[in-house]
Amino acid sequence: MLAALSSALFLTLMLVGFYTYARNHTRGAFDFGYTFENESYFNGLTFTVYSFYFGFLLVLPIFVATEGSAQIAGETSDRTLGLLLIRPITKSRLFFTKVAVSAGYAVCLAGGFLVLSLGVGLFAVGWGDLDLYPGVLQMTDRHQHLSQSQALLRFALIWPAASLGLWTTLAFAFLLSAWMKSAVNAAAVSISLYLVMHVVSGVHFFEELRPILFTSYLAYWRGLLQEDVPWTQVGRDAAKLLGFAFVFLALAHRRFRLREEL
Repeated sequence: MLAALSSALFLTLMLVGFYTYARNHTRGAFDFGYTFENESYFNGLTFTVYSFYFGFLLVLPIFVATEGSAQIAGETSDRTLGLLLIRPITKSRLFFTKVAVSAGYAVCLAGGFLVLSLGVGLFAVGWGDLDLYPGVLQMTDRHQHLSQSQALLRFALIWPAASLGLWTTLAFAFLLSAWMKSAVNAAAVSISLYLVMHVVSGVHFFEELRPILFTSYLAYWRGLLQEDVPWTQVGRDAAKLLGFAFVFLALAHRRFRLREEL
């Protein structure tokens, strides 16, 4: 419920920002032709791209990190984890059950936010084709045009691609949760470290650090919005995220099995 309300508030603020920006730059005409040399730039699909991009990087990871942090550390502080392990169930089975449930939550979160963004964009802003230009999102170095039907199909592909990015963030939170006994501390550390890595991976001064930070690859799904999808690069970045997730979960699983207080 909290995630849904926060997502709705975020999209409302994005919608207000879109309208005020268009009004201020077009003297109330809501026409982005002057700014982007395209009369239909301001539409629901553009709104969806911007909203999902910023929401995916700044909003959804908070809920995913909180979910992952609560799975082990939270039940340790509540003293419920020990009760679960009294039953005839192995630590490994319990661990991977928690991972599966949390991964499903991440998929639903990504899909729900994307559908909500599309719904708000298409019905509150309007329909149209998708045009992307070089700019703040760093999606392209030249003008990219997708018809409305093409764009909607690409958004369908973005859902599983974005879910993979959230899984990696979730695995990172599981790793920290396995080392802590307080869900609050685990969530705070997970979110703080994520934000630090996100900022570092986006600053050119830290170019040599980018390859070793999973946050550098989270928005790889942007490539799916290009006219000619760079499938090799998209696949390579997806494989890197899977590798990070595997390492995080392997380390978390090992720590979980060795925790003596359980």
